[in-house]
Amino acid sequence: MRVSSKVECGIIALVDIAVNSWSDLSENIVKVNAISQRNNISAKYLEQIIPLLKQAGLLRSVKGSGGGYVLSRDPASITLSEVVNALDSTILAPSEFNDQLEANATETISECLWEPVNEYLQEFSQSLTLKYLADRFAAKKSEALEPMYYI
Repeated sequence: MRVSSKVECGIIALVDIAVNSWSDLSENIVKVNAISQRNNISAKYLEQIIPLLKQAGLLRSVKGSGGGYVLSRDPASITLSEVVNALDSTILAPSEFNDQLEANATETISECLWEPVNEYLQEFSQSLTLKYLADRFAAKKSEALEPMYYI
């Protein structure tokens, strides 16, 4: 399966916003330039992706000089399926064959291969939350910062 850079960068941006905006005490606003710098993604490219995430109801913008973006709801309620569908609805869509191919063969392949694969991807992407991804990212980030002691 090939995922577009738009989807990949969109997921990275949401994970970055989740990690950097949600805390126990307050909601911090995350700027596009900060996401860009932390993740080596062009700010102009992010400015094309973020409106799609906002339109899908995943982000909320904050206007003004201190403006930026925050998640529109708890990361535990945002699924990977929502994110992917907001950025590229064809990835999790059912596969379709060319009409000119032999019907019995394509029907058999579809029933035995593509339908189960698509079902699995749908179920998996609906069970994976932004909170899970953000928690895993934060854990890896903190592991990288821990000092190593050698004897």
